[in-house]
Amino acid sequence: MIGVSIPVFLTAIVLISVFSVHLKWLPSFGRGQNLTPLFGGAWLSGFFTWDGLSHLILPSISLSSIMLPLFIRLIRAEMKEVLESDYVKFARAKGLKPKRVLYVHAFKNTLLPVITVGGVQLGVMIAYTILTETVFQWQGMGFMFLEALQRADTSLMSAYLVFVGFVFVFVNTIVDVVYGLVNPMVRISTRK
Repeated sequence: MIGVSIPVFLTAIVLISVFSVHLKWLPSFGRGQNLTPLFGGAWLSGFFTWDGLSHLILPSISLSSIMLPLFIRLIRAEMKEVLESDYVKFARAKGLKPKRVLYVHAFKNTLLPVITVGGVQLGVMIAYTILTETVFQWQGMGFMFLEALQRADTSLMSAYLVFVGFVFVFVNTIVDVVYGLVNPMVRISTRK
């Protein structure tokens, strides 16, 4: 409950306070200075150096802190429900190994709501990226959107919203395809 109820910016500030200010283990802002040229020097990235990866740790933890507790609770509740179903009891009665019952029969059916919620929650993560970029001073799309709001740049705001809408449609399409592959009730027919 704590992970779901604490806002992402507060988690980010606490992480910066503990790991950057007090322990001095990780950097508190930015993307790093060491840039590695990729694709013949056409693209410079700091994500392939230790400095760049160390700048990525705290933002990743703060963003995942809003999603991970939700998925843990959802998987736990669904697994408890699926383990009480008749086909799992029948699989146990047949004498199948407990790992096979858990991973093949129960876990596969537990994934159905997790995949559905995961597709919807990706949009929430995109929304929280704006807060994370602001706290960690990253120059990303969320930062660009905030600057567009301050300048009243309607064309840039519209482009950002169209991009977010496209991401929603694309992710939900992928979720529907994956849902059809995972769900044992759905059979994809092929024409020969």
